[in-house]
Amino acid sequence: MQSAADGSEMQARSLWLLVVLCAAAHAARLLAVLPTNTRSHYAMYGRLIEALAKRQHHITVLTHFPMKNPPPNVEEISLAGTIPEITNNLTRQHNTLKPHFIRNLEQIMKECVHACETVSQLPAVKALVNSTLSFDLVIVEVFGSECFLPFGRRFQAPIVGVLSSVPLPWVNEQLGNPEATSYVPAYMMSYGQQMSLWERMMNTLAVLWSKLLYQYKSQMPSQLIADRLFGPGPKLEELAKNYSLVLSNSHFSINEVRPLVPALVEVGGLHLDDSQTMPRELKTILDKSYRGVVYWSFGSMSRIETIPKNKLEQIFDVLSELPQTVLVKMNKRMLARNITVPDNVYTMDWIPQYRTLCHPNTKLFVSHGGLLGTQEAVACGVPMLTVPLYADQALNGRAMRDRGVALTLTLKDSNKESWREALQDLIKNPVYKQNAMKLKAKFLDRPLPPLETAVYWIEYVLRHQGATHMRSPAQDLSLIQYLLLDIIAISIAATLLTVFILHLMFRYLCTRCIRWWPKEKLVFENRLFRRNRSLFHCFIWLYKFKGN
Repeated sequence: MQSAADGSEMQARSLWLLVVLCAAAHAARLLAVLPTNTRSHYAMYGRLIEALAKRQHHITVLTHFPMKNPPPNVEEISLAGTIPEITNNLTRQHNTLKPHFIRNLEQIMKECVHACETVSQLPAVKALVNSTLSFDLVIVEVFGSECFLPFGRRFQAPIVGVLSSVPLPWVNEQLGNPEATSYVPAYMMSYGQQMSLWERMMNTLAVLWSKLLYQYKSQMPSQLIADRLFGPGPKLEELAKNYSLVLSNSHFSINEVRPLVPALVEVGGLHLDDSQTMPRELKTILDKSYRGVVYWSFGSMSRIETIPKNKLEQIFDVLSELPQTVLVKMNKRMLARNITVPDNVYTMDWIPQYRTLCHPNTKLFVSHGGLLGTQEAVACGVPMLTVPLYADQALNGRAMRDRGVALTLTLKDSNKESWREALQDLIKNPVYKQNAMKLKAKFLDRPLPPLETAVYWIEYVLRHQGATHMRSPAQDLSLIQYLLLDIIAISIAATLLTVFILHLMFRYLCTRCIRWWPKEKLVFENRLFRRNRSLFHCFIWLYKFKGN
């Protein structure tokens, strides 16, 4: 164990970190689809930057969301405005025969590669690549492209990845982390951990197909971008095997129980921030809602006001029947003119979600099932009604439903009756709240808070110059060696050879050495064999016993 003196020295030493947090990879990968709240994702990374800055590290940040008042030890290279702000609506239709998860993955990878292409052409980024600066650590966002991985090689520094979701199939492969597709559902499959034969087969195929898509839709075009920016060098898939650490925004209490190599650390809830401020108007509404509050938000990207008119009217009709106050994050000015908002519904353009969910009067969270919002609801002990729209939201909704804290509806197939039944059940049945409080206790019960855990492991990598001892040996094995196909082949061959030799030996003994079987009996057995082919008679016929 490191001494306290070593820890103090670690804090005092000025370490330069290059943080390539391409929040644009989140914003851009969500372009033209129904994404989760990208600003919330950046809040996760921003919290990490602030914590590292407080530890007196010097940080250079490439970001699309620069701080208003950065501390003196944080230098920002602003990318704001280089990629237009992404907006989507819920009326978008996809006329394609491709499965939903394939279409989502392709879109995510396309937008991430587009973000890489845009950012890599900026003069400030090119100047950084050609600078004489030196860094002790490079932190990159892990998701749909790896075009910035060569920063580690450029500055001869270890790489730490931050991932805003559960471990992705290609990330597992890069770290040598087991997939365990028999009980760990894939990122975009809405399965639980108790899968049927068909689900296990489809889950395995989804993981394999995701890796194939990633290779052709992301790695190949990202390689061209990286070669233009950094010059020819090692392949991205080889550089990806050198992650010193990947911090995953997941936790076994609310996501899947899965095997983890030492270099993959779960820090789910990293973005939770008790310092959020609440507008006075909102606080007044929450405090006066003695019957409770139902909070409805689909994030900043999926606009509730763009739900098809007839569907939104049905939902509003059901909400108007509730005795609770309904708080909705939406732009009321964007609603169709002939849609009437019920009297018990309050709309706001922006709502501090975590503070709102943790208010004692909040009884229910109607959500699209985004992972960050799900974590906030769990941390506040609030039951959920999830309406998955995209990506891993169906997986998150399924996980919450399996834990007894949520129900799930689909926007397309739901109607007034299904909304009414789900809302009434979640509000009136105390079991959901009880389960939510139990899950909250499990989620928050950790040796260290998630932010402190993330900082500890980053500094652990710094202390041990890349911590190569955490690297899994599985990364150096071929697929044949990793799956033990060579051992299985040798075992099968040895077994077949042994059986064949025994067969030859026994046949020789039966046909050359054994003379005790009566000839009359053998003739009788041969006739009986034609009538009734038992195992014993087959044995007699196979080895052709000779009579005296």
